[in-house]
Amino acid sequence: MPTEQVISGSCLCGAIRYSASASPLFQVHCHCQDCRKNTGSAFAALAFVPIDSLSWQGQTQTFTHRADSGAVMTKHFCSSCGSQLFGTNSAKPDRIHIKVGSVEDAQWFEPQCNVWASSRLPSTPINSRVKDFAQMPTTSAKK
Repeated sequence: MPTEQVISGSCLCGAIRYSASASPLFQVHCHCQDCRKNTGSAFAALAFVPIDSLSWQGQTQTFTHRADSGAVMTKHFCSSCGSQLFGTNSAKPDRIHIKVGSVEDAQWFEPQCNVWASSRLPSTPINSRVKDFAQMPTTSAKK
């Protein structure tokens, strides 16, 4: 992946469009209960970028909740079609995650690990080349 790239995408109805000029800081499949619920899927594919690299057109709605860690999580979504687009974590205020399913061309996406693998559904396919962490690893453990 290049040092910097443009990551662009939109919600399902096109009312919200976004772009980030940055290479992802971290790419992950998250299997926690919160991610499964907010994506309506077996896991969330997330790419984290510096928060100041992301801009969007259109009005997002937000939903805020507390994670098991105590951090405040804010999810941004389209109020017209309900698409989840990105989110923040108060423990890491300098970054924002992009839901990879909303990216126009995500051929570059390669998860570095599976987090909250302890919550993974038994039927979820496993790529043996992607490292599992039972919960959220520390920064040094991800590398």
